[in-house]
Amino acid sequence: MTTDRQPPHGSEARYKGSKKRPPCRCRTCINGWTRAGQKRLLGRLEGRPASVPAKPVTSHLNMLLAANMTHQQIAGVSGVDVSTVRAHAAGRFPNIHRTTAEKLLAVRPLRRPTTGWVPALGAIRRCRALYTLGHGPKAIAAANPDLQLRTVEYIVRGKRIYITAACHNAVSDAYRALCQTTGPSDQVRQRAAKEGWHGPLAWDDIDDPNEQPDTEGVVRLIKRPKAFIDLELVARRTAQGHTAEQIAAEIGCHIRSVVRARRRAEMGVAA
Repeated sequence: MTTDRQPPHGSEARYKGSKKRPPCRCRTCINGWTRAGQKRLLGRLEGRPASVPAKPVTSHLNMLLAANMTHQQIAGVSGVDVSTVRAHAAGRFPNIHRTTAEKLLAVRPLRRPTTGWVPALGAIRRCRALYTLGHGPKAIAAANPDLQLRTVEYIVRGKRIYITAACHNAVSDAYRALCQTTGPSDQVRQRAAKEGWHGPLAWDDIDDPNEQPDTEGVVRLIKRPKAFIDLELVARRTAQGHTAEQIAAEIGCHIRSVVRARRRAEMGVAA
């Protein structure tokens, strides 16, 4: 018993069949196949061919994506399969079926919701992706005035299933502002690596719950080499009254490295 959904009798698809179902040659399907061919011929004669160039559709889809719509949203609004939306957004095919093109070109950018609740998954992925770049919660919160430090920390830990639409929009704006730059925090990079979080390049549709991260070809961040610590310099600056933060900024290392260097200097241990 087959579980494939059969097209109705009288349709061209039922007449042609597929790899999983045999073609039907009943009189109803033959008539349907004939009518479909005549319809295509009339369309070509009237200047409405069955296939049209896909380039305008690709441009339109990229405009929708730039307006913060996802592939999933475009598919839901247009009634076109999401795999078709992805393929034509990437420009993989030179032509597209005319009716499919008409459905996609009819989609208009959606206004971002400002009230209500939305799934937190997209915000969680965005914050964690920024962690892989070295942007900590303070940097993320500072990137948008509507974000609070505690809110970012809760989102990163995955403590929220739903968040307000306003919070989602604020995280999205902060993500766009920071996702193409690297941050200064090695600590959050190390946490992201330990947790196995993925950076911006790993996501095609970061809001899609069915999206799996693509790690092929993603460049791993190279760990910064340790800075040379001059124990005599550390001891001299300490005697002059400099703080650990000031010495770390001068040497170009972490504060903890200065604290350890002070201990080694006190014990007379060589660098």
